[in-house]
Amino acid sequence: MTELELELRHLAVHLEIPPAPPLAGVVRARIDRRRRHRRVLAIALAIGMFALAVAFAVPSSRASLLRFFHVRGAIVTIVDKLPRLTPRAPLGTPVRMDAPPFRLLLPNGRRPEQVYAGDGGYWLRYRGLLLFEFESGDGATLIKKAALGRTDVEYVDVSGEPAIWIGSQHAVYLPGGPPRAAGHVLIWQHGPLTLRLEASVGRERALAIARSIR
Repeated sequence: MTELELELRHLAVHLEIPPAPPLAGVVRARIDRRRRHRRVLAIALAIGMFALAVAFAVPSSRASLLRFFHVRGAIVTIVDKLPRLTPRAPLGTPVRMDAPPFRLLLPNGRRPEQVYAGDGGYWLRYRGLLLFEFESGDGATLIKKAALGRTDVEYVDVSGEPAIWIGSQHAVYLPGGPPRAAGHVLIWQHGPLTLRLEASVGRERALAIARSIR
């Protein structure tokens, strides 16, 4: 045995070495803490997703979360206050059914009382119902609307085509004119056209009329 080994043995006798900590317990405690942390995060995430789902299920909450609704050719903006609204303006110039450069689509194939050219499209007037049609294939936004946050505004679909339902009074902006008052309205895409239906009916009835368009 060398002199160095003898000195080390002699030194070890006089040293007080603390016992080794229980490493298994330390590791287990750390794992448990991480598991608890992940569990808390998972619960918080689940609560957040549930709250978001509830908010979207309530029209007023959904409208406050979604500030813009858009289909091709039209946009609805949720606002805190509506502008001063003007009464309904004349629809435009009366024209023949075959005047538009595209084929007019008709609810249940019924001919309207009158067709008008105006506001960048064509108005079809029926008893208790107005239908506005325009070509929107270029993506330009022709119809702009403003609705209050408490208004029932939601995305729906018409035979698989994207649509927006507005269930109470709001403002509609059409080219070259001031904001007008509008009531229950359904806006949807149909091929290269965008259509706007306004009538004093509920959502399901409006959707049924829109699905009958041909």
